[in-house]
Amino acid sequence: MSTTDERPLASADEPESPTNRPGSMHLVKQWLQRPYVRRLLWITVAITAVIIALSFVMVAFMNMSGGPGSAIMNEIEKTMFVLTFTCAPLMAGTLAVLTYSWWGGWGSVASRDEPTSDGPAIQTNGVAVVTWITVCSVLAAFLVVWGLVELATITSDSYGSVPANQQPNSAKPVVVNVTGQQWLWSFDYPDSGNIKSDQLVLPVNVPAYFNVTSLDVVHSFWVVEEGVKIDANPGAITNTGFTPTKLGTFNVRCAELCGLHHAYMETQVKVVTQEQFNSWIREQGGTTTS
Repeated sequence: MSTTDERPLASADEPESPTNRPGSMHLVKQWLQRPYVRRLLWITVAITAVIIALSFVMVAFMNMSGGPGSAIMNEIEKTMFVLTFTCAPLMAGTLAVLTYSWWGGWGSVASRDEPTSDGPAIQTNGVAVVTWITVCSVLAAFLVVWGLVELATITSDSYGSVPANQQPNSAKPVVVNVTGQQWLWSFDYPDSGNIKSDQLVLPVNVPAYFNVTSLDVVHSFWVVEEGVKIDANPGAITNTGFTPTKLGTFNVRCAELCGLHHAYMETQVKVVTQEQFNSWIREQGGTTTS
């Protein structure tokens, strides 16, 4: 007794659908069992560990001058760590493939038989497509949300363009008029008898509010360890601020290329106790309110 194949025949213009193609998960497991894939994964893990370790080293070098000196800089450092930890595996995966290729790793991929057909296309692998879309969407959403929250936090801590008498802090702020010119900074204290100084002195744990401008070209007022940087524009006033949380001497620099001696346009900010600040104001010929 003979049997006949009763499956419908494909038309001349359509290829016959395969009946023995393995499922998506089987293809993924089969792919993970390949020796070169395991090597790439180990290289990725190693490079990820190196990147994360280097992030700690970088921050340690940043803080050698005494920072972070404010809540703003704390938030900036936290964001650096979070973004590094999030993006390190992606960067490491790319570097792993480059490193493996550079070392000639693909030369060890051998097969006894030449392939008779192309492997299954990625777009037909449901697991790969869903995983890729899900991971990319979650990562993008996380980075957007984190960025918006941190931006709002840092803007609030630096007071944005809020006037000095409307700052979100019960303590009376120290108001400083900052003027940049080629190639030095000058600081005026309007609430302390309009004293002037080429060095910035602030009391610890008291909000400081800055009115920043320039006499010639565009400069950038950058208080490094406090995490504050804002342009100083000629003929205009920009506002920023921070609350110093650590005693010490920190750096003030210009972060905008402003001419021949731009690199030397720097001074210091001294964060002192309230008593020391009041004494300094009196020594400069100013008046104190406390």
